[in-house]
Amino acid sequence: MTERQKRLLARLVERYVEANRPIPSSLLAGDLGVSPATVRYELAELEALGLVEKPHASAGRVPTPLGLRTYALGLLPPKKLPEGTSRLLADALSRAGTDWPRLAAQMASRLARYPVVLRLLPEETPRIQRVYLTPLGGQRVLAVAVLEGGRLREGVLELPFAPAEALLRQAEERLRGPRRPEELGELKGDSPQMDALFQALAGAFGTARGERFFEGLGEVFSEPEARDPDFLRRLVRWAEGVPPGPLAPPGGVNLLLEGGAAMVQVGFARPAWKGELALLGPERMRYREALSVAYTLGEVLGGKDAG
Repeated sequence: MTERQKRLLARLVERYVEANRPIPSSLLAGDLGVSPATVRYELAELEALGLVEKPHASAGRVPTPLGLRTYALGLLPPKKLPEGTSRLLADALSRAGTDWPRLAAQMASRLARYPVVLRLLPEETPRIQRVYLTPLGGQRVLAVAVLEGGRLREGVLELPFAPAEALLRQAEERLRGPRRPEELGELKGDSPQMDALFQALAGAFGTARGERFFEGLGEVFSEPEARDPDFLRRLVRWAEGVPPGPLAPPGGVNLLLEGGAAMVQVGFARPAWKGELALLGPERMRYREALSVAYTLGEVLGGKDAG
């Protein structure tokens, strides 16, 4: 693209984000200070590149997913939030203790006004310090594992028998750690019931598991796209199970566009964790604002603005 075409694409996207409708060439001509004929010619060039399209014969143009992606990635690296804001975010996270992931997701959602998913994967599998077992009635037991660093994992065990209280207390003593989650499958009990309990625990806690924090679904209902059930279903699917694939690398930024929805992903690394902060919204996302919030928080979470 020429420099003028880049400016034209950027202005088209920004107008489209504001108006949520095709943008006429006359409006773009006024923004750029050129003739409508010049804008029409350049729009035809952008259309040939697959960056814009004309939904109807008499309508203006809208950006295609490729055009939106080209515009958004052209903003990299994004403009960061003010330094004072970064310090406040870093200070709040430093005081949040083990609740820092949920707080980070809440702050990102409130700043960007979009739903947020924060994914975490341990650099190493955290060891289990203790397991607490509570009968739920019948053959069901609530198991709560206390991990290194104070985090908790919960699971409901379905046993082939109704466990006695004495059996659960005996199992808790046997499960005193620290031990790796995968070691649960190697434990042997003093009875078939104890063996069955240990096997159920291995199924619940025996593999490393990432964590996901989701905040701000209500933010999306202010968008016109929220009237589309397919759009809402896609966002909920992303929130409940982010698309497969590796996390964005620390400091890396990715943009996923699919079926009218957009996801801005920023990777970060913290001691013992690698993670990704993702903002969810319509393709017609406020990219400057979203990228600025995600990029700044990614750096704060990675410790670059902690001081």
